[in-house]
Amino acid sequence: MGAPIRLPLQTNPQHRRFGSKQHRRGFTLIEVIVDAVIVTAVLATLATSFIIALKTVDSGRVRTSAAALANEQMEYLRSLPYDSLSTQDGTILPQGNIPDTQTIARSSRTFVLTTRIIFVDDLFDGCAIPAGGGSYECTDGAISTTQDLVPVDYKRAYIEVSQNGTTIILSRLSSNIAAKAAETPSNTGMLLVKVFDANGLPVSGATVTVSNAEVQVNIVGQTNAQGYMFIANMLPDTQNGYHIVATKDGYSQDYTTPRTAQNPNQFQPDVDINVQQITIQTLAIDLLAQMDVTVKDETGDTLSGIAVTATSAKITQTNPDTPKNIYNENSNASGIAAFNDIEWDSYALTVPSNYYIVSTSPYQQVSVDPNSVLLVALTITTIADWPRIISVDPASGTIGAAVEVVISGDNFESDSTVALTKTGETNVVPIATDVNPNKKSITVTFDLTGVTTGNWNIVVTSDSKTVTQKDGFVVS
Repeated sequence: MGAPIRLPLQTNPQHRRFGSKQHRRGFTLIEVIVDAVIVTAVLATLATSFIIALKTVDSGRVRTSAAALANEQMEYLRSLPYDSLSTQDGTILPQGNIPDTQTIARSSRTFVLTTRIIFVDDLFDGCAIPAGGGSYECTDGAISTTQDLVPVDYKRAYIEVSQNGTTIILSRLSSNIAAKAAETPSNTGMLLVKVFDANGLPVSGATVTVSNAEVQVNIVGQTNAQGYMFIANMLPDTQNGYHIVATKDGYSQDYTTPRTAQNPNQFQPDVDINVQQITIQTLAIDLLAQMDVTVKDETGDTLSGIAVTATSAKITQTNPDTPKNIYNENSNASGIAAFNDIEWDSYALTVPSNYYIVSTSPYQQVSVDPNSVLLVALTITTIADWPRIISVDPASGTIGAAVEVVISGDNFESDSTVALTKTGETNVVPIATDVNPNKKSITVTFDLTGVTTGNWNIVVTSDSKTVTQKDGFVVS
């Protein structure tokens, strides 16, 4: 057989044309944009993760530095003699050389180091504070039937570290520190400051400052969970020389006041400290409030630029009574006199002498609760004989009953008429009306049968002049 015949390889001519349209096809613009978006998203995610990781590492370093700073301070306190464990402005007397607050630079950060040292009255050997019924209370709230006349059992140190410019506590330590020798009586006295709120509940973390210029004492401490701050080893003073102030951020403040020959009638006088006795002083603080007073004239138009004075019912001294707080505000373009950050209290509202108050809703004195916003409607006039409503007694009645109501005020002429009004309801008119000849009161009897419950306005018309006491009567 002969050699096999080899035929030439047949190929598609187009396959040999390198660079044809099929081989030259590239990426479209849309594909490029999509790819760029995907790459950008991936890079952004990686960058965000990297930044979070850096912040986490940095936060860990800051907290580690704060913890190390707190531990160093605690070790320093443990190295000191027991009698030296008192801060410069703290509640342990005599006051020592340990700063209450220090600003310290560490690891390129600035920290605030706070040190607080207090005496602890331990339940083990009884308690010092009279609790009534033959029992006694320790400064931590424990109750005992045994009285401890020297309640300085040991000391407790508190250390807090925060970054300068912030309020976040990065590290917090506490430790009890006892003396080698037992407690012993002395020729000093003790002070217990109790701080409560408007409802009689303890205020913890309140700052209490005790000062006495005569014996050169300035003490700054904080109340515990029971609202107490206890100070032992205080130098005696029988001339009301110890001045006490209680404060807290966002709260009102309360204080004692000096008793002098010119002002001997202080409501809460500065206190004495007697040898081997406990002086107890109670102060009341609570969250600040707001009162917005809308000022209108007798026709209902708002008035701007009216000076409104709010005078508190609380007093600092008697004979004469001296108000604790007097606030002054002018009504704005909307007729609102805004009293911000005021103490909870009852307030008498007054206006300049050329104006007369026609009505106040709610009635004066207006009561402002802690941490609240009270809206007050104040109607005034320059017309001297315009009828005025001061108070209503009673200001409420029960549905289905007949109630006799005395409306007190001024300028009530003999033709005066009275009605209860409420939006969407039929007016309630009295079944009997008696206007006092002195023009200062009207006695009416309302039959509340079938009357809708809720707040009703009291409308008095006298000599063609009308005064409205908004929400002046409640049907319940």
